[in-house]
Order: sequence, then C-alpha cells, then structure tokens
Amino acid sequence: MYERMKEFLHHCISVVLALMIAAGVFMYAGISGFMMTRIVNDLRLDTYISFDTGMGIVMLIFLLGWAPVWLMSSSPRRR
Repeated sequence: MYERMKEFLHHCISVVLALMIAAGVFMYAGISGFMMTRIVNDLRLDTYISFDTGMGIVMLIFLLGWAPVWLMSSSPRRR
C-alpha cells in the first residue's frame, strides 16, 4: 500500500514538473515572439531606431543567443 501511494505521488510530481517546464518553454517562446514582432514592426515603420527598439534588439539577442547556450552548457553531461 505504501509503495503504491509513493509511486502515485512520484507520478503526480513528475506530471506537475512536466507541466511547469512546458509552461516555461511556452512563455519563453511567447516573449521572444512578442519582442521579435515588435522589433520588426518598429524597424519597418520608423525612420530611425529609438531607445525602446535598441533595448528590444539587445534583449532579443540575449533571449535568443545567450540564454539557450547557457542552459545547454549548464545541463549535466551524460557519459
């Protein structure tokens, strides 16, 4: 009985963790997509690059360049 309940709780924790990871990935993709859309629209419509557009470009480079590389390098390596 104890082992079955323990397995069920481990399964529930795994499901909750998987849902949290999926939500994080979707939020990351949503934020990146929103920033990309905003930057592209600013670059197509403005005659000059404003401070907001410049900061958006820097944040987009950070989100799409540095963050995934950092996540991949910090993950444990399997042998």
